[in-house]
Amino acid sequence: MLSQYIVLPKGLSFSPVFSLKPEPVTTLWYMLHEIPDPRRAQGRRHSLPIVLTLAILALCCGSLSYLAMQEWCENYQDALVAQVPFLSGHLPNAATFHRVFSRLDEKIVEEVFGAWIQSLTPLKKGEGIALDGKTLHGTGIHLVAAFAHQARGVLFEMGTDTKGKELVIGPQVIQNIVVKDRIVTADALFSQRNFCSLIATRGGGFVFRVKENQEILEKEIRLFFKDPPCQNTITTNTTYDHWKGRVEERIVRVTDDPELLSYLGWEHITHVWYMKKEVTSKGKTTVEESVGIARIPEELLEEVSPVEKIAEAIRGHWGIENGLHRQRDVTFNEDKGTIRKGNGPQIMATLRNVVTSLFYRGTVRNFKTAFRRFAAKPEELFFFLGLSQIAAGGNNKI
Repeated sequence: MLSQYIVLPKGLSFSPVFSLKPEPVTTLWYMLHEIPDPRRAQGRRHSLPIVLTLAILALCCGSLSYLAMQEWCENYQDALVAQVPFLSGHLPNAATFHRVFSRLDEKIVEEVFGAWIQSLTPLKKGEGIALDGKTLHGTGIHLVAAFAHQARGVLFEMGTDTKGKELVIGPQVIQNIVVKDRIVTADALFSQRNFCSLIATRGGGFVFRVKENQEILEKEIRLFFKDPPCQNTITTNTTYDHWKGRVEERIVRVTDDPELLSYLGWEHITHVWYMKKEVTSKGKTTVEESVGIARIPEELLEEVSPVEKIAEAIRGHWGIENGLHRQRDVTFNEDKGTIRKGNGPQIMATLRNVVTSLFYRGTVRNFKTAFRRFAAKPEELFFFLGLSQIAAGGNNKI
């Protein structure tokens, strides 16, 4: 089981799909039985675990709509009969997927899937957990997800139908994940005293950006780094990145000056920071400056300095944009989806999170390559999700 997402060079990879040989996820089928079925038993043709399993299989092959899932079930009956016969003979149509997903209790589904993904996603001590919101296009549903920086799993997600309530559900997300010995990262929206206290009392640290929503705090931090009274309290970390002609320099400056911290009056803060990012591309240079607050527990500083840990957390936070939001928008076409009714949009978002987390756990090199490979060779997908082992009577659960 991997604690970090790794992409090896193509020549060293295990296969065209996986960088390393993945362990089958044989607990998926059993976990799905924990979700209550909202339908009456009378007239029910397909059990809920069957419907959910077929939907996940279809998503893993790039079938992204209810109709595409129906077609997947029809087109892969021979493969199901040969490899996982307990799933064969079931042909839920688009209306069935719509009816079932619209009625499922989204909160229970999120809790069950969240707990399961966390059990499969080992986080190392001091790993960052990015917290960020996303709106499901055309639905009015706003989601807040917790995404591991390195393990790249969606640890938990919760939604609301009211814009601005991200601050209400953010603490609920934190309460459903383990933040002890971890660093929670988030944008300026979550730079709130009560939110910082919640994380600290649960044994975690945080690195948050500060903007206009905390105008006085931002002004005081910027003023300190502009003309610091005590240079010897400031440590600096500088990194350079080169990629396809794009050069990026990041300078992070951190202080734990006790007088400054006392003056700011924010409980639980151990450091404040300033970052200057300079990007040069095609002869043009852009400069971005930002400031923020941090709490780094002492036990996390045994092998790394505060400035290195904060710089790592700042950089790692934006992995949620590329690793989760971009995958859902570009790879899964979430923003172009046509599923709008009932709880369907949120259930589909949860299933996309599950597939995303499983792909990262299995060190999938490229999601669209995986779609095509699994569509061509479904037996590899059945093995990856542990369904072949269940069909063969295996009892080894991970």
